[in-house]
Amino acid sequence: MVKQTADIEEVMKVYDEPLSGNAEKDVARLTAMLGQSDDIQVGHFLKGRIPFSVVHLEAMNNEEMIADAINSPLLHVQNQPDILPEFLFEKIEGTQSGPYYSFKEIIRSLLHGEVIVFVQGCKFAAGVIGLLVEMRNVDEPANQTVIRGPKEGFVEGINVNTSLLRRRLRNPQLRFRKLSAGRSTQTEIRLCYLEDEADKEVLAEITRRIESVKTEEVYESGMLEELIDDYGTKHRWYSPFPTAQVTERPDTVSSEIQEGKIAVIVDGSPMCLVYPMTFLSYFHSAEDFYQRFDFASFIRFIRFAAFLISLYLPSIYISVTTFHPELVATDLLINLAAQREGIPFPAFVETLLMELIFEILREGGVRMPRTIGPAISIVGAIVLGDSAVRAGLVSPAIVIVVSLTAISSFVAPAYNFSISARILRFVMMAFAATTGLFGVMIFSALLLIHLCSLESMGKPYFSPLAPINLKHHKDGFFRFPLWAKNVPFLKPWIRHDGKKENRGT
Repeated sequence: MVKQTADIEEVMKVYDEPLSGNAEKDVARLTAMLGQSDDIQVGHFLKGRIPFSVVHLEAMNNEEMIADAINSPLLHVQNQPDILPEFLFEKIEGTQSGPYYSFKEIIRSLLHGEVIVFVQGCKFAAGVIGLLVEMRNVDEPANQTVIRGPKEGFVEGINVNTSLLRRRLRNPQLRFRKLSAGRSTQTEIRLCYLEDEADKEVLAEITRRIESVKTEEVYESGMLEELIDDYGTKHRWYSPFPTAQVTERPDTVSSEIQEGKIAVIVDGSPMCLVYPMTFLSYFHSAEDFYQRFDFASFIRFIRFAAFLISLYLPSIYISVTTFHPELVATDLLINLAAQREGIPFPAFVETLLMELIFEILREGGVRMPRTIGPAISIVGAIVLGDSAVRAGLVSPAIVIVVSLTAISSFVAPAYNFSISARILRFVMMAFAATTGLFGVMIFSALLLIHLCSLESMGKPYFSPLAPINLKHHKDGFFRFPLWAKNVPFLKPWIRHDGKKENRGT
């Protein structure tokens, strides 16, 4: 890996060569630098009064668009006696970038999908953008669907994703900052924020972490998220909780940007990262603002309850059946004891076995073809659960507990956040199997301490609960009605109140 990095740096020194002004020789030099790769398409137009050459990558650009926007206009005017070579670029109909005076600039632009135009007698070249091959169309998000609301989702093209945000935030303060990561991939990254609302400290911290990334490749936003995570950069203890919001919905990102947060868009990924995030934010959904405020608030309480159920229910079952049967009503205790009669495993092994089976079914359903994946998951859960009960391996009660736990884990709007409960559930089950409810309480205290110590880009993760800050506690547990922003004593509690304050927490 060290040798590969050194080789790339040596090649980059060669790329700093200036252009000679001879279009044919400069193109030959460029193709030689790129190893005469077969996907480099070169078009020489040398018969006119002002010869020019067009270079692009075959799989990244549309040939018909290149002919219409570049070749035809330049061929039409190149023999005019009153036109100078440097003014030939003005006749290109596509959107230009540059000018580029060195091969280093040209290669970087070429690898990002631009079409490079060389004109005889000019010691600079121009890049033409927007002639890329068509990518996946904007479609409904696959993982974050809503009943009421926009049906558009991000795609793999970074320019398309940028336009989706521009359409929703027609604000002159909206800014996009270009960065890159990966020495070999040179993946384009764009930070999106509002100049007058964004926390400058958070923006500087994100920029610093991305620029300090030392790796050969970055293919997806998930790789970048791990590389700039608090624990990877500050050598802190590992945490199962995500510190960035991962979303494929432009309306969600627009709303977060309006609140002063920073969005990170990675080329080639339909998932956008948003920083900083808090614990309570993962229970919010874009659909909360498309429904009535009373219903949205009710659904939020359902999400909080579902998270607690998915985290605590198996551990409480183990604790009560093993250590604290006196906490259960007599009739229910008799039924549970009758069901467990003849079961060869203790409650902990029984619960662990069923949880592992369901996790296997969940992952199997995700990896299978879409046409049969859901059917296999449902049928497998029913057949295995019923067969396990009939065979006397588990009790009927544990099937109810595991099923309710599994369903509750799907309620969280953010998939990456629900994974945290899936991991911590097994740890808490081990605590419950040792000391019962006392172990659950100890683990809960440790978990609360851990959440209070977390940060997201330098901002408290458990805010506004810890540290307590009522001023910043907007749109937390409740979703206030939109008309309440006009009520004076409710303004400090309402989202989008327009105040110029630090909203990073």
